Amino acid sequence: KMKKFLVFFIFGIVAFLSVGAKETYAQTFKLELANPSQTISVGSAFQVKVLINTGGQQAINGDALISFDPAKVSIDTAVTGDFFSYFSASPLGGADNKYLASSWEESVAHAKTSSTDTLFATLSLTAKTNGTTSLSFDCTAGNEADSNINKASDSTDILNCSVLAPLNLTIGSGGAAEASPTPGGADSLTPTVTPPSGSVTSTPIPTSTPKPTSTPRPTISVLPRSGVVEVTFTALGIGILLTVMGALSIL
Repeated sequence: KMKKFLVFFIFGIVAFLSVGAKETYAQTFKLELANPSQTISVGSAFQVKVLINTGGQQAINGDALISFDPAKVSIDTAVTGDFFSYFSASPLGGADNKYLASSWEESVAHAKTSSTDTLFATLSLTAKTNGTTSLSFDCTAGNEADSNINKASDSTDILNCSVLAPLNLTIGSGGAAEASPTPGGADSLTPTVTPPSGSVTSTPIPTSTPKPTSTPRPTISVLPRSGVVEVTFTALGIGILLTVMGALSIL
């Protein structure tokens, strides 16, 4: 009995692990550059692949609703990857930043499945301005009006939105940071100060603190040539003359 119990127990664990392994496959879309080594410059055309993985489940159709920045790139056309038989692609009506690629089967008898990333569609894009940008899937769990992968048996949406990743793109050699002029560079709007010709250095040399000058003292050369001195000598001469005359009269 113990041996039978151990056999059933081990069999149950193996069965559980095998089921769990199947459930770990995520139903997903993926974006990647068709030519990863390509340098994307302004005005150049490039392609992006949309890959589908149904996680091993039978699917009847898929909708890849892709969001992008229309100032950076334009999505011009899309062609099928022949995963499903029928295909349609166009910009989403009423939105200039969304593009919808849809593909489907006409009946469950032709349902498709994959457990690896398989080509769903190829997008042709044109780069418009330098900088960094991204493409991403518009996806909300429970929403049927965005990206979806529909199960063949009951048409439920099995796309796992949580595992969808954006595709980051760099247009030009340096991205958005190079679009802004470097302070002090040739394109800077900040004026630079050119030191005067012949100057040893542009650093201003501080001048000595001005010292108060002494109050100007009058010199003899600026004294008036006429005035008290001349009057004094004149009066003195008259006084001596009168003294002499007085002395002579007494004699």
